[in-house]
Amino acid sequence: MNSRKVHIHIDRMVIEGLPPHAQQRFVRALETHLTQMVDAQAPRDLFAASSRRIASLDAGRLRAGATPEQAAAQVTAALHGKLAGKGINRHG
Repeated sequence: MNSRKVHIHIDRMVIEGLPPHAQQRFVRALETHLTQMVDAQAPRDLFAASSRRIASLDAGRLRAGATPEQAAAQVTAALHGKLAGKGINRHG
C-alpha cells in the first residue's frame, strides 16, 4: 500500500461570529473533514489536484445555529467542489 501525503496550506481564514472555543472546534473539525476528503480520493484524482492554488473560497452562509463541525463540513464540501471543478489556478 502506498503512503500518501497531502499538504494543505491556508494563508488566511476569516471565521466571523464564532467565539474562540468554537473556532478551535471548527479548526479541529476542518482538519478531520479534510483528512476524510483526501482519504476518499483515488490517487490519480489527488495527483490531478496537486500544486493548485485557490485564491478564495466562498463556502456560502451557514444556517442559524450551525455547529462548528457543520461549518467545517460545509467548507470542506466547497473546497471539494472547487477542486473538482474549474476556476483553479495552477502553480508552475
